[in-house]
Amino acid sequence: MEWPGDFPEDHSFLDLVVPGISADLDFENLLKDTEDKLKLNAYSIEQQLLELQSKLGDSRSGERPPSPAECLQWFNLRNSLRPVATKPQDIMDFLRAMLQYLGSEEDGKEKLTLQLLLDLSTQCGICFPNGPSSTFLASTLPSQLAASSMNLVHTVKDDSSVEIQEAWDNVRFLLRRHLMNQLSTNHCQKNVDLPASSSPSLSERAHCLQQLCFLYPETEVLALYQEIRRQLVLSTLNTVISSSSCGNTGFDRLTKGFSSVVGILIRAVTEDLHVLTRRVELHRTLAFLNAAYFGTLTCELASLIERESETALRDNTMVGSKMKKYTSMSRATVAPLEPPMKSRSFSLTAHQLKALTQMTCTLMNFESDIQELVSSMTFVDCTGESPSVKGILKKSKEESETAGNGKRSATETPLHSSEEPVLEYEWRSAFKVLAPHMAHCVKVVLNDICAKSLQQEQMVHSDQCGFIDLSEVSGHTDFIPGNAYLSSPRDTPKRIAQFCATILDEADALLPLAIACKDGCLLEVQSSFVEAFGRVAFDILGRLEERALDIPSSAPLKNLASVLATCIYTQQRLEYYHSRLKGLTPKVPLTLLPIQKYQDTVKAIRDQLTGYCFHVCATCVLQDAESHYWADPKPFYEGERCSFSVQMWFYFLCGLRSDLWATLPAALAKELLGQVMSETLMLLVQRYARAQPSFKRQLQIRCDITALLMYVEQLMWSVCDSLEVLLDADSSSSADITTGGTNWPSQIHSLCDQLLTILVIHTSPLSLLHMQVTFVNNLTKKCGQELLHQPQVRWLNAVNYEFSSERSMEDGRRGEVASLCQLRLLTSDPANNPRLLLKILLDNECYLPNILLENSGFCQNWDPTWSDENGKAGDDFIVALFNIFICLNKYPRALTQALQLYLEKTQAWEHLYTLADSGEMVPVIVRCIRPVVMTSTDILLKKLVAMVMSWQVKDEPKSTTFKKDVADYVLCKVPKEWNVTHLEKKDSKTVIPNAIQALSFIFTNLPLVVCSLPSPIRYLFQVAEKQLSHHSRQLRSVGLLLWALLNCLIRGLEDPHALEKISGLSLDCKAKDRLALLAECLQASMGIQLKGVPKPTVHKVLQTLEEKRPKWISMQLQKSRKLCSDSVFERAKESGVAAAELTEQEMCLMLLEVCHQTGGSDYLRQIYHIIQGNEEFLISKLGGATGPSTLVNFKNGATRNKDAEKTSHFNPLCQVDTIGSQKLEQSAVVDWVWDWPGLLPAYQGMNPVTFKSLLANRWEMQDGAELRDEEKALVEELRRAYFTCQCGSGEQDPPDTDETVPEQTLGAAASSDKSGVV
Repeated sequence: MEWPGDFPEDHSFLDLVVPGISADLDFENLLKDTEDKLKLNAYSIEQQLLELQSKLGDSRSGERPPSPAECLQWFNLRNSLRPVATKPQDIMDFLRAMLQYLGSEEDGKEKLTLQLLLDLSTQCGICFPNGPSSTFLASTLPSQLAASSMNLVHTVKDDSSVEIQEAWDNVRFLLRRHLMNQLSTNHCQKNVDLPASSSPSLSERAHCLQQLCFLYPETEVLALYQEIRRQLVLSTLNTVISSSSCGNTGFDRLTKGFSSVVGILIRAVTEDLHVLTRRVELHRTLAFLNAAYFGTLTCELASLIERESETALRDNTMVGSKMKKYTSMSRATVAPLEPPMKSRSFSLTAHQLKALTQMTCTLMNFESDIQELVSSMTFVDCTGESPSVKGILKKSKEESETAGNGKRSATETPLHSSEEPVLEYEWRSAFKVLAPHMAHCVKVVLNDICAKSLQQEQMVHSDQCGFIDLSEVSGHTDFIPGNAYLSSPRDTPKRIAQFCATILDEADALLPLAIACKDGCLLEVQSSFVEAFGRVAFDILGRLEERALDIPSSAPLKNLASVLATCIYTQQRLEYYHSRLKGLTPKVPLTLLPIQKYQDTVKAIRDQLTGYCFHVCATCVLQDAESHYWADPKPFYEGERCSFSVQMWFYFLCGLRSDLWATLPAALAKELLGQVMSETLMLLVQRYARAQPSFKRQLQIRCDITALLMYVEQLMWSVCDSLEVLLDADSSSSADITTGGTNWPSQIHSLCDQLLTILVIHTSPLSLLHMQVTFVNNLTKKCGQELLHQPQVRWLNAVNYEFSSERSMEDGRRGEVASLCQLRLLTSDPANNPRLLLKILLDNECYLPNILLENSGFCQNWDPTWSDENGKAGDDFIVALFNIFICLNKYPRALTQALQLYLEKTQAWEHLYTLADSGEMVPVIVRCIRPVVMTSTDILLKKLVAMVMSWQVKDEPKSTTFKKDVADYVLCKVPKEWNVTHLEKKDSKTVIPNAIQALSFIFTNLPLVVCSLPSPIRYLFQVAEKQLSHHSRQLRSVGLLLWALLNCLIRGLEDPHALEKISGLSLDCKAKDRLALLAECLQASMGIQLKGVPKPTVHKVLQTLEEKRPKWISMQLQKSRKLCSDSVFERAKESGVAAAELTEQEMCLMLLEVCHQTGGSDYLRQIYHIIQGNEEFLISKLGGATGPSTLVNFKNGATRNKDAEKTSHFNPLCQVDTIGSQKLEQSAVVDWVWDWPGLLPAYQGMNPVTFKSLLANRWEMQDGAELRDEEKALVEELRRAYFTCQCGSGEQDPPDTDETVPEQTLGAAASSDKSGVV
């Protein structure tokens, strides 16, 4: 570690953050940099304390040198300076001269006087008393102690007198009045139009407070400033609420006013935190905020609410007074009314309750924003509930201090209290007067909306002949993985019953009110909400159960899916309410929310849905006497089609899929469809395993099973979540089936394998089957049973040859086939699957985004079909891709791989070289990259401006010119003992040292700036550098990324307006000149030719820095460039994995990082809609289609609704004879050519019992079968081999085996049988 003695600013910290998942080298560099800076800071503090200790030890001759701890305590003391022996008369003359000057008519006299006093104190060591004023003592101390305290404070030295103290107090008073007027005038001017605060006013306000603290103690200054800010809050409230009264009355006026005023108050609190946190202790700052803002706001809110409550009492009881006109007879015929409570003298209307709820939402958001603001600016956790943390917003411990109407004086919180305060924002106490009315109104509103909605639903149900009116589910917020409050979009229903949506919308609107009323007198509001909504939830559940019982007698099956979706959504809202209300208070019984009841009902309706579908298939759809007459000597429809029951089974499942897709959550819809498929397939396996067809019906079994496998292959895209599940990579699923598991895709795979086994054994040519059996028997005798097992042929490989890995490898299209399969999985899903979408975008080196961009107007020649609107949508697609891939620091190559073709065609590489030039028209990708790079450079610029401004204050103090501005009769009265001769202005000779320090600071932190950039950006610049060979001379020493970074820094230093916006400080000409000099030094260090004649100062700066640190700039450039070199990315590639090999956990982590970015979910949804709109085009391209094609239409993603997801469109008239988007040709199914030589060897090691059972059902094995001579010989050999007992008992009766086949097949797959048939 090097100690830069001449460069103390090098070890200051920057607000640069390394991206979440970065390379190891980045973290190593960050940790080393942090460790070095901590050590350097500690060493610097130690050195400064030693110097201070030695100086103070020298000044106090004969005394013990103070310890470092004692030195630190001196910074808070005013009397640490040496007293100066001055005659009282000289001091009195000086004070009288100042009073005379302050009473004159000269402009700026107060400012000059203050500057004179500050200079005398700082440069001459004169200590002026700053005790509290008499008025402040009288207001803060008891009367009996005021006099004694006054004498104690004002007795400074023996040479002081009451006359001098009074004169000094008069001077202080005049100066205080000037400073207070400055602060008040500034605030009043800003309160006219209520604009955002300008940054120079912050420094001006801080300077005023600093001068006040020079004159008076900090406690009194804060009390004075507190009153100013309190008056600002009051005037702002009155102004805003008065302006919002136009067209609004009652609580609406308050709601609109407070929604407008909170933004102003947040800006004001932000300003005061900026001003106070660096000058005042934290507990005093928090006490100031309590008194000036939160106490004032609470007091005023309570007053306004009380006033509006009185108005509402008059208005609401005028209508209710008519109900008192009862006759004595009517009173006798009804039950006695509950005696009216004083607190319920009137009832709130639903509109008034809505306004109050909106107001509580506004105030809760204000509270949350203040918590985050204080936490971020004071580094105090104001959001947690830890008792050790001070600064959390909480209610006052003593409610007795609050008046009955909720008011509390804003000045009751003393700033000098010894108790360490916390932020106390007691706005809830202002609603105390309305608590009973709100609690009553919550019940009335929920009960009323429930009754009306249920009545409306009954009317609609009767008019629409049993159909349920549905409503789209509106998203509450963008879901982020890991959010404990919200359900994932894939677990959220799409459409629910309209009546339930109306009720839940009203409950959602009242939920913030229940959350806000979490303690004290407001607790009854939350309790009322829980109780009322619990009853409403039971009413909703009762109506849903009624509608479920109507199926199938008087309502269609699709209603059951709608009822299930509604029940699930209501359960999710109940769980959400429970999670938000849980922990707020233990007094509210959340068990009133019927969550468990809904869970049981959801399970029952699920069972009803799947059971009904299975029952329909078993008793209706799959029952076809003509198709099942296997012994019929005539062929079924001349052998030209499959069974009607098989076709209707697929037709029924397609309709079911459409109903499930339209309403249910995506994950549940896939699971239910898979369950119905699996359970009904089991019936079909039983049927064909038992079948003993005639010769003419053998072809029907082959055709039926072929059609079944084709249908299942089409439906499996909708059931599976990933390519691994679709291909059944883990084929050991028999255990799941036999133990009642719910892995439906694996069960379907196993059942289809059984169907393929039945097909092979039942319908394969007898000669080939005999040949295989003979070969197996001979091999068994020679080698034993253990050598017979062969690799299993999966049913999907036999039906769809594209799934054969061997064929894909032969064609060289394995990656394209995988992308095509994943695309079909994505578009067949009922909703957007972000995890699968991200995997598709990364798969095969971002092959799919490359296809979209390659066939767009960006990369193709001009085409009339490529409109400006499509081009803008294409730019949005580029922005979405960029914002997704820039988050993937573990996969840095993805951004470049996806956009490389686009970058080449649009010649964007050259624009990266001139990234700092923002005036020209550039591709949209450059407009995305520029702010990412400039974010890091802006942090450097902000620090550099602060450094220059601090140096300017030290080098060129304003006090150097006071001699010619202050009146001569004041200057001549300055006591000679104070020695003011050294106040003459001196020429500043620190420009070059300051420039050297700033340049050293830049190159010290340059590696950290590179680390703060996302890895995809660094890799993109590394690839771009290789494309810019014509700039190799300029980039030889720095590289493209450092070239862009430093040029952005140079442009920023040359732009004063940008610097003022970034830093929030006003720059004068001297500060601008120093920053411009620093820009020239940076240019010279990079080897850039300066405009005009080079300045000698630039050469002097670089030469001096080189002398102090030889070759240090080159070393820092090499260190920074190493962080974005090829070796870094190669090492990251070796430690990571390819996109195709990413595990489920890694994909989830990457998805989490994308979704946590602002707009990440929206970008994924936008790309999903573009892929949907160009599905046919992408399938043709991935399928190997060649030739001219239309350009990609990016407008599909822009025109789709944000939350619209694709549903499986089902047309009953067209779907009956189609499979997917194509018409099913029955002749193609009948003429399907099976690869018997490839299929039969795979079954040579199957279970002998299973083989004999299926072999016995072949038509050739039946008695009376008409066979040719050669066929008879083959059959006899098979009989002797499998159906003749070795004990001589004769042949086995084939029908006996038929009894065992259904039981074995019903169990699906035997554990020892690799073929999948028991």
